[in-house]
Amino acid sequence: MIRPKLLDSPRLVRFAKYLAPALLLLYFLSDLEENQVRDRYAEVLRSFKDEKKLFVSDLLENEVDGRFEGAELARLCIGREWHPDDKALILTCAPMPGGVGEVKNGLLHCIRFAIEIGAQLVLPRITRRSPADISNLHGEQQAKGQPLDYMFSSEHLLTSLQAHCPQMRVYRSLDDLYDKPSLLKPLPVSMSQLTGEVAVINDTSTTILANPQNVTRLFAEFYERELPLEKRHYPVRVDMQETVFTWPAHYDGEEFRRDFGRLLRVRDDVRLLAASGLWELARRFGLQLDPRRGISHNPAQDKNSRFVGAHLRTEKDVAPPPTYGDGSPPSDRPFFPGYDAQATYFLDYLSASEAPGRVVYLATGLHGEDADVRRFTAKAAELGANVVTKRDVLAPGEVAVLNNGLTWDQRSLVDYEIMLRAGFVLGIVESSFAWNLALRRGNAYGGGGNGVGAEYGGFLAVPSADPEKPGMMMWQDRYSKLFGDSDRAMSMYYGMWP
Repeated sequence: MIRPKLLDSPRLVRFAKYLAPALLLLYFLSDLEENQVRDRYAEVLRSFKDEKKLFVSDLLENEVDGRFEGAELARLCIGREWHPDDKALILTCAPMPGGVGEVKNGLLHCIRFAIEIGAQLVLPRITRRSPADISNLHGEQQAKGQPLDYMFSSEHLLTSLQAHCPQMRVYRSLDDLYDKPSLLKPLPVSMSQLTGEVAVINDTSTTILANPQNVTRLFAEFYERELPLEKRHYPVRVDMQETVFTWPAHYDGEEFRRDFGRLLRVRDDVRLLAASGLWELARRFGLQLDPRRGISHNPAQDKNSRFVGAHLRTEKDVAPPPTYGDGSPPSDRPFFPGYDAQATYFLDYLSASEAPGRVVYLATGLHGEDADVRRFTAKAAELGANVVTKRDVLAPGEVAVLNNGLTWDQRSLVDYEIMLRAGFVLGIVESSFAWNLALRRGNAYGGGGNGVGAEYGGFLAVPSADPEKPGMMMWQDRYSKLFGDSDRAMSMYYGMWP
């Protein structure tokens, strides 16, 4: 007689390990429709994954403003007249210097101008500042600059353009066109060569084009004048000079403005570090963070969020207070207020709001031992707030990657991704980083023009005083507040795609 072989204890344990989830899964899936089955299946499987790995995976797969749709981009591209392949016009753009806010907008200007003139595009590049002196934005003197992947995902950009603007042929690099000798000598062009008409808003002169509807015609006239038909050798390369806040972002419609900036997604290795930092913030301070959706939409928490992000901009590369006889800032860099002014803005906000167990994430290029960070941390502690920076919420191995594997500007992208998900963000109007955060958060979470009443109206064309505390501000909605009064801020607001 043959007896059935019984499972030994270790094998039985392994069998039960896999049987239990399967039985649980079958129980949950019973009596569900097909689409419900898929959703429930995904949720049940999630329950067996490591919590941190799941958190990080969810953040990498989702953005705070949802999936990029691209319908408005497709509409714009369909409506443009494109140069045929036998008379190809190829646009290159000067590498963009600066931090994430200015670089991102400069790259988007390059793409938008290519669409406007119906040109093929070579992916724009980025200038890397000197690692020895961060105030030297052109420190490496590299004519070609760094590839777009230095900050953003080129794969995401290329896939999105191919899907929603197939009319525009895109090349990763000029090296892909090595067999086109006519491209060696480009035709340089700048917006100022096409038109000197800029918008004046509330008696403030800006860098924004007053009549963008004329750009296509003005470029065609410039092209014919500077490179007549008999002198052309195709394909023709046009090289766009540095352009940051020039094209009026509202011109193509609010939906386009909301979506266009999302062509440039922060590179995934940096987003992974941000996800790890957010996980640690949630674990250490008991914050309710959903990596798939960003922050919660709880009106009761609008004014009293426990998770506050503050962008302290006092690093070496920003100009000191002006000392010129006429009171103007140095010509090469915009004037940023000093530590005392910025800290007063942020500490006054903390003083006026109440939220037990509050944590302030300080986005800064400084280190924890730097004087400004120590001063702010001590003052915030007096108001019952814990202050942390990115190095405080990353594991030692991740800090090593941050310090040794990333440049100064790449590290700021970790701050950017974490700040997108803060309950409330504080910044100054001189900073393009802060403006990009405020605008994008307004789009993602329903602030800005969709706010309720004047207090949540978003952009304040005429800077107004906070009714609770002194200090001028130019942006306030449910989720962000930007302090200060700057003429340059007008150009950033009207010329930025977040």
